[in-house]
Amino acid sequence: MTGQPNSDGDCGGRFPGPDFSSRKRRGMMGSLERRAKKWTPVFRENAAKTKESGAAPESSFPLGSRWINLMRLPFSRILTEIPALRAAGRRPYRLPFLAGTALALVVLAAWLSYAISFRLGLERLQDRAQQRLDVEAARLDGQLERFEFLPSLLVASPIISRLLDDPDNAELRSSASVFLESINAVAGATNLYILGVSGMTLAAADYRQPGTPLGRNLSFRPYVIDALKKGRGRFFGVGVTSGRPGYYQSYALVSDGVTRGVAAVKVNLDSIERGWQGGVGDILLADEHDVAILVSREQWRYRPVRPLSPQALAEISTALPYGGADLRPLRWKEKVQLGEGSARIVTGDGHAFMTSSRKVNGGAWRLIVLDDEAPTRQKAILFGWLSGLSAAVLLLALLIAIQRRRAIRQKLASREALQAAYDMLEIKVQERTAELRAAQGELVHAGKLATLGQMSAGIVHELNQPLAAIQSAADNAAVLIERGHYVEARDNVARVGNLVRRMGRLTKQLRVFAYKSGEPPEEISVEKALQEALTLLRARIKDGGISVTMDVDPGLLAVANEARLEQVFTNVLANAIDAVEVVEEKAIDIRASRQGDRCEIVIANSGPCIPPEMLACLFEPFVTSKPAGKGLGLGLMLCDHIVRSFGGRLSAQNLTPTGAAFLIEIPVHDAAEGAR
Repeated sequence: MTGQPNSDGDCGGRFPGPDFSSRKRRGMMGSLERRAKKWTPVFRENAAKTKESGAAPESSFPLGSRWINLMRLPFSRILTEIPALRAAGRRPYRLPFLAGTALALVVLAAWLSYAISFRLGLERLQDRAQQRLDVEAARLDGQLERFEFLPSLLVASPIISRLLDDPDNAELRSSASVFLESINAVAGATNLYILGVSGMTLAAADYRQPGTPLGRNLSFRPYVIDALKKGRGRFFGVGVTSGRPGYYQSYALVSDGVTRGVAAVKVNLDSIERGWQGGVGDILLADEHDVAILVSREQWRYRPVRPLSPQALAEISTALPYGGADLRPLRWKEKVQLGEGSARIVTGDGHAFMTSSRKVNGGAWRLIVLDDEAPTRQKAILFGWLSGLSAAVLLLALLIAIQRRRAIRQKLASREALQAAYDMLEIKVQERTAELRAAQGELVHAGKLATLGQMSAGIVHELNQPLAAIQSAADNAAVLIERGHYVEARDNVARVGNLVRRMGRLTKQLRVFAYKSGEPPEEISVEKALQEALTLLRARIKDGGISVTMDVDPGLLAVANEARLEQVFTNVLANAIDAVEVVEEKAIDIRASRQGDRCEIVIANSGPCIPPEMLACLFEPFVTSKPAGKGLGLGLMLCDHIVRSFGGRLSAQNLTPTGAAFLIEIPVHDAAEGAR
């Protein structure tokens, strides 16, 4: 709690300012009046002796009302008023000694303030760098592992197997390249290609483009060598044919214990590097040779953090990971080691940075964040100057007080004034400290409430449809009981029980936000899951007068989790019902069929088209076109997350002239069994 400022500039905290200051002043003024009555006869006697002898008076300051009025002033005015009350003719101290001591104290205070402020600033930089390292390391590892599964899928492909059996067959090479092109069009990697055991590229997804590796021997590349020797390989380098850098992942294609070839995928990391541009602080990624491969400053690209060893130079000359780069070292000099992964360095152009690093890509690479020390140093210098000036002012005040050592009354008054100001400052410091702690507690509490709000929003969204169905079934059961239709009422009560059990399964599935599901996928009837979702929404469909058509291949089975798949269908169908509410012709069309090794479910509606700007971010959290209170924008995000956990994909598109369709692709049952 903070008090209002009083007339003397006091901003009391736990005690109201006017009450506290008046008590202190009354006590101080009473003490001064008592001392004035005590010492007034002594000073009158000294003044009479001085007048008789004709000497200059030792002190000629008034005692009573002038000192009492002085104590009514703020502390900042006391230091300026005390010299006017002092008498002339006092014996001076040894000014050179005092001046030298004061100067030393001022310098010491300024240096200590600078050192402490600079140290705290570096600690703040280090904490901020660690937070950025956490974010960037997670992004980078996610990008590197995004396509890790892709090469391993090719081992089961019949056309790839035939190509490896007959690598010189030109027709098989062309067919395999077309097959790789179609796979990569869905996956979105930079390139996907197959190599023989000799290192010759047999098929490539970019066979139509200039710079394709098709027909080139890449046996000297480390990722090819590692895949043939160890079963898999990883490598970052500039493409030999394309001249574009990328991250390569390779897997040995093994059949009956014999390595028949290598599958490789190339990933472009330019999106990671673009995210670093314009950020606070510089950042770079160094590979196993400590050469900067991704940078926020172009002049650092392909330059070693430290000079390369002869062995590293030999490996680079063989593998050619950096194209024609001259590999000039960055000439960074380490000044101080601050801890594991942190240090202070000076670059070749004389700039000082604090570096923080983190191992990524399984410990092979090093992510380095560089924070410029110049702003921190400038702030520390400013604090040093302010502390030095403050120390000088304080010492000046003390020197003025000491110079009047024979003026007992004035000295006591000054000491009491200083003590009062010090006490007031202590109270203010304690109050500000309490306020800061309270503010910190409120921030922590606000963060907890925000997290709880997000979790509650997810629970409300997922349980909204079952609760609506329970209410409808319960209302129908009551009506049926009143009419004496007990069999139908019993069926409705059974439906309520099933819906309650479904809600239990849904709440159990909410943990997918933080943990992966521990339940293995199983064979699920697509038609049954769709019928369960339609049963849940039957009341809304009937009340809205919506026409629903469904065409599902008989016996179509998908590899998924039953409750989670029904959750996806329910959310998508509920959105379709919401969409057709605003049009006259209300229709929903459901089609499910097998397409190769995938099961495709299309749910189309006759509602309005999705705005293009919303279509691009439709599966992000809290994106919705529904009015406040009707939609949270979490349903499609949850559906996308669940479908991807099955190994599938969820997408949306607009129909012509109006309407929208959602495509759900999940593995079909027998195809998944064959892959295992």
